[in-house]
Amino acid sequence: MAVERTSGMRRSRLTTGVRQPVIARATYLVAWLLAVSAFAQPALAGLFLDGNDAWRDWHAINGMVLLPLLALLQVVLAVLVWRRGGPGWLSLAGAGLLLLIVVQSVMGQAGLLAVHVPLGVAIVGLVGVLLGRTRDLTRPSTDPRR
Repeated sequence: MAVERTSGMRRSRLTTGVRQPVIARATYLVAWLLAVSAFAQPALAGLFLDGNDAWRDWHAINGMVLLPLLALLQVVLAVLVWRRGGPGWLSLAGAGLLLLIVVQSVMGQAGLLAVHVPLGVAIVGLVGVLLGRTRDLTRPSTDPRR
């Protein structure tokens, strides 16, 4: 009997999506990393505007490599969350963020600061919203149906 009870409990855990909390936590962690990277961008820009050109390279690497890769990872994780019954808006917001980051990078390379700076502010705001909303994914559901 104890063996049957254990196998039954194991089966129910596997079918109820035990991986959802892991994916939700990973999504939240990537959102944190995105936030740190996005909030570092203005600081790095300010440092190279102070006259030290080495910080410009850090700003460029962060903006052209790290931010797009984190945003792409965010999209992949958001799709996994959505496919397991999570919110679909997270995938759309992540894809929009990735597109904005690519446009931001192009505007920065082109030297169009009139677009680059306000778009950077919008990206930081969107990352902040994503961070706050993905935090809700890691909390236990209060919905009695779940």
